[in-house]
Amino acid sequence: MSASPSIFGMDNLFRNYALSVFPITDWRRFFSPTIVFGEANIADSDTEQKVVDSVGSYGYQLNRILDALAVLIRENEEPESPRTEKDRRMLDRLLDLHEAADKAAKRAQTT
Repeated sequence: MSASPSIFGMDNLFRNYALSVFPITDWRRFFSPTIVFGEANIADSDTEQKVVDSVGSYGYQLNRILDALAVLIRENEEPESPRTEKDRRMLDRLLDLHEAADKAAKRAQTT
């Protein structure tokens, strides 16, 4: 039997996997911390935080996207159905969100 360490051993698991996925927490916002797993967006974390602070939470942004997506799916499934005023508002809110996020990101990158 070989004495060489297994690639599946705990020491290799910790060294090769666990260190790459331990969460890093940004505690600037204590009641709503931003938690990053791995190395995703670490370089842009300040920009990301400033966009969230000025535009709205991820849930807020996601709801705007889903509202507009629902309008587009409904229009695709029922092409003869006219676009309502509520539908226009949902699409306009997504465009407003896009513009606000772009402005916030540009402001964050210049400071």
